[in-house]
Amino acid sequence: MKSTIKWITGALVIAGIIFALSPGPGHLIDNPGAWELREQFVFLTGVSALSLMVLSMIISVRIPWVNHQMKGLDKAYVVHKWTGIFTTILMVFHWLGEKVPHWLVESGLIADPGELTDSSSFSDMEIGLFQSGVILVEWIFYVVLILVIIALFKKIPYRIFRKTHKIFPAVFLLAAYHGATAQLKEHWLTTPGGYLLLLLVAIGVAAAFISLFQRIGASRKINAIISQLGNPQDGILDLRLSTGQKPFFHRPGQYAFLRFEHDNELHPFTIASSGDDPYTLRFAIKSLGDFTAALTDRIQAGQQVQVEGPYGEFVFQSSSKRQIWIAGGIGITPFLARLEQLANQKETRQPIDFWYSTRTDKQTMFPDSLEDLCQQSGVTLYHLNSSQKQYLTAQMLHEVVGSFQHVSVWFCGPADFADCLLTGLSAYDFDKRDFHYDDFAMR
Repeated sequence: MKSTIKWITGALVIAGIIFALSPGPGHLIDNPGAWELREQFVFLTGVSALSLMVLSMIISVRIPWVNHQMKGLDKAYVVHKWTGIFTTILMVFHWLGEKVPHWLVESGLIADPGELTDSSSFSDMEIGLFQSGVILVEWIFYVVLILVIIALFKKIPYRIFRKTHKIFPAVFLLAAYHGATAQLKEHWLTTPGGYLLLLLVAIGVAAAFISLFQRIGASRKINAIISQLGNPQDGILDLRLSTGQKPFFHRPGQYAFLRFEHDNELHPFTIASSGDDPYTLRFAIKSLGDFTAALTDRIQAGQQVQVEGPYGEFVFQSSSKRQIWIAGGIGITPFLARLEQLANQKETRQPIDFWYSTRTDKQTMFPDSLEDLCQQSGVTLYHLNSSQKQYLTAQMLHEVVGSFQHVSVWFCGPADFADCLLTGLSAYDFDKRDFHYDDFAMR
């Protein structure tokens, strides 16, 4: 959450700088009345909301450098979510700042101040641009509220969320138009703030067009062919892809978006192969929802799959002297990739304890070659069967490794499982910065 606060604060600081370099503060100093305060409040909340919307648009186009700065695309999506929430809150304040004073005047509770702006100082074109932006933003506000409600309430089906979410770039363009024209009301273009605002708008518009023209991740996409389909074991489909003549380079622990012939949507899956062979990709896909449940019946060898990536910072790189791996169910996939790499290297750089929790006995866990793979790579495997009430705790980890100093934990599994472990680890002075995980909550 600290990272999310940092990025949102950064966007708000940019908005504050733009406002500070606009005519607004000077107008407020010259006329420190309630109506002028309200006027500048509307401008400040509007610029702040627009700055957050630009940040949201930048995140949505999946720029590798931005993803790296945010510690992975999964963490970037968390920032994206909270950016949307804070944008909505600021838009509500912006809307109330504009509407409430007029309602109070109409109800007779406060006096009508008359015209607050001398319209004679504006050209007809400036007035037309400003008024058209105001009319558009009224509808934008209501549309954004509906879209945010759909995004936040998970009881609304994901397919509806995906379809409605695609409207956001177009909505942003309308909001950007309002932001660019609203400043005409106070001649912002006579100050640096006006030009900085236009630059901010231009960045967001560029990201919006990348999204609308479906160019997100274009340079990171390749076409592959399904070369092999393993029989589902414990509800897990073992999928192998061949990239033909074009290599797909990745590191163990990363993931990619897949688009199958029967479905136009992208779906994220962790890559289960090490990357030593850049022409072959492996994915272990658990039947967890409508799409993955039907996948076995919808695909077959020889079909084409579009692969976009790789993404993710869950790459097992740390300065720790010892690593603890924890997998819950299908969370085994990133560790399979790393195990394969270590087995090929014939050595490990530090001791690794691998805790694997499943709902089955050790003899039937996926994959059946896991024990041999761990032995070849020098990784110590611990298996827990949750159906037999065998649950991993921080105390169990402590009994094996002793002190958690210079120990990093790499976790892939249910969020509740992670929260429980972190709570327990806090009792042993564990540094949470050494707890690495991927958050696949795309909503």
